[in-house]
Amino acid sequence: MHHPPRSTVRVCLVLAFSALAAVSAQANERTLDGVNFTGPLITPNPAGMPAGRWYVEPYLVRVDSSSSFDHNGDRQRSDERSGAWAMVVPIAYGFSERVTAQVNLSASRAESGNARSSGFRAGDTTARLQYLLQPSSADGTTPAVSVALVQRFSTGSHDRITGNPLDAQGDGTQRTVAALAVQQVVWLANDRPLRWRAQLSAGPSPSRTAISGGSVYGTDDGFQGHIARGSVLGLSVGAEYSFNERWVGVMEMAASRESGQRLTGFAPDAAGTLQRIDEARPASRNLTFAPAIEYHFSPSLGVIAGVEFTVAGRNTGRIISPQVALGMFF
Repeated sequence: MHHPPRSTVRVCLVLAFSALAAVSAQANERTLDGVNFTGPLITPNPAGMPAGRWYVEPYLVRVDSSSSFDHNGDRQRSDERSGAWAMVVPIAYGFSERVTAQVNLSASRAESGNARSSGFRAGDTTARLQYLLQPSSADGTTPAVSVALVQRFSTGSHDRITGNPLDAQGDGTQRTVAALAVQQVVWLANDRPLRWRAQLSAGPSPSRTAISGGSVYGTDDGFQGHIARGSVLGLSVGAEYSFNERWVGVMEMAASRESGQRLTGFAPDAAGTLQRIDEARPASRNLTFAPAIEYHFSPSLGVIAGVEFTVAGRNTGRIISPQVALGMFF
């Protein structure tokens, strides 16, 4: 068998390694400089914040619902249309290159038929502490991976409703949730980046919530008892495609499930006699989509506008929720 000269083999190897080096250099030349993202509407940022920097993103949200999904997943029209205007303000701060803290403040004005709440009322607050396990590479192709602990605080009223029932904007639940999140950039054939991120979250059943009188759980005056909320499981996935340094297209999906609840306590009947209440409420779940568009005035200032809507569910309301947010990086 004829073998090529060793000099020819060396030349071929040199050419092959040169080609690989050229491909590697081209990949390394890719940079996210001039690429701007605000992040999708729902899924939090797994990469966190640089040390000493702030990110504030106030949302204006409209929520409308005129139907719900029953236990079989069939859509049922509601007797009255309900809705709300809400302000949600996430504030994130980077304590270090790996540790980011965030707090979400909220207030809303609810509507049901012709009734309105007494102006904007404070809702519940969530706090998030996130640790970056693996930072992303400069071109984003190495995934950023983080874990987080999210705590919900009952800062909105949920019971003792003696006046307007729409003034109660909280659920009374002190819930703790753990989350695992991933984010990565994929460079497409046209050398434009597609950034995707995902979060899986889960939380056990929280401690029972005390209820006195009328509440957001449908209890009447005179009721005394508790509600035991179920465990929760959530998944959200979002993708952002950068058309250019100004415009970004977004698509997002979110699914959540809460196991069954149990309402227990006592309430007087029509004759004033206390009656035992022991009511099991079934598990609920929903699936929503949230397309959106981003526009960036600069690398530190951008706006995102989109709509979240329920496409499927069980024992949950069907919502349509247009929203707009202004992202500010300091």
